[in-house]
Order: sequence, then structure tokens, then C-alpha cells
Amino acid sequence: MFDRLTTVLKLKTARLHHLMVAFTVVFALASVISVLGQPPEILVPATNSEPENLISSPILPKSEPLQIRIPKINLTADFEESLGITKTREVEVPEEYDTVGYYKYGPTPGELGPAVILGHVDSVAGPAIFYSLGQLDIGDEIEIDREDGTTAIFEVTKLERHLQSGFPTEQVYGNIDHAGLRLITCSGIFDKGVQRYSHNLIVFAKLKGE
Repeated sequence: MFDRLTTVLKLKTARLHHLMVAFTVVFALASVISVLGQPPEILVPATNSEPENLISSPILPKSEPLQIRIPKINLTADFEESLGITKTREVEVPEEYDTVGYYKYGPTPGELGPAVILGHVDSVAGPAIFYSLGQLDIGDEIEIDREDGTTAIFEVTKLERHLQSGFPTEQVYGNIDHAGLRLITCSGIFDKGVQRYSHNLIVFAKLKGE
């Protein structure tokens, strides 16, 4: 009887030890995330390493984008130089208001993963290239001419608006199992004090098959 009780106590002690270790690991990870927490504008480059035999949707090889067209809103724009990250760890934005730029640390449009394209919503002179982006509906097409002579045609799957303070970084830049597209611009209320909008509009799309 004593030996049996000793065994039960040892098992309970071992389980408690494992729970304490697990709690310590989770707490440490949470602390690291808290210390290294990034503003919503900071992007973690996607590492698209999904095994090819698990990919059923179409994908294209790497190729720089040249021009974007969105027939629904009568939009045509050239791509300027690709966008990186600023010294303050924010994503760069296009220099011009009638062009767009894509995030160079992610895939090019048509490659496996989320290609991210940014454009301004307005300027001091009036509407900018992505001013009408919110008029898109699910199923609308987005065409992107690429340097290799191909045109990647995407279909809108959803539109979302998020507070800039709650930007869904992982949803936008995280790995996915298909060739995706995210168009991002500003939305909401403009705060003249900080010269910034309250929200971001994000259009999600997926490369269409043959």
C-alpha cells in the first residue's frame, strides 16, 4: 500500500513539474514577444517554404511587377521601385500618388505566398491611386503585368478595415498555401495632428487558375 501511494505521489509530482516547465516556456515566450513587439506597419518577411506536393492552386515563378489594372474601378497604375523598411522599422510607402509599390521582402505577385502592394488613398491635391479601392467586391479581378511577359490575374476574396493600431500583420504577411495578393491603403479618419489615418483598408485576393 505504501509503495503504491509513493508511486502515485511521484506521478503527480512529475506531472506538476511538467506543467511548471510548460508554464515557464509560455511565460518566457510571451515576455519575448512583449519585448520584441512590433508596430503594425513593421513586416516580417514571409518565408514561403510549403512543400510543392501540398500545393494545389496555381503559382508563377518570381518576376517583378510592371503594371496593375483593376477594371471594376477603372484603375491602371505603374509600379515604382519596390518598397523596403524605413529606419523606424515601418514599411516604406510609394513616393508618388499615381503609382503603387510592392513589398520587396515578400513574394512577387503570382509567386507562392502573399504579395503585398501599397498605394496612397489621397494627397493634398485630391484623390490618389487607391482612392476607390473600397468599391471592390468579392469576385472582382485584379490584373498585374509582370516583367517575364505574363499577366497574373487575381480574384478578390474579401475586404477588411482595421485600426492601424491593430493591423493584422500575420494575416497579411504570414505564409499561405497559394499565390495571394494584398492591396493596402489608408482608410478611416485623418488625424491632422499626427498626419495619419485611423484605419487601413486591405483587399485580399487569390491567383486565378487557368
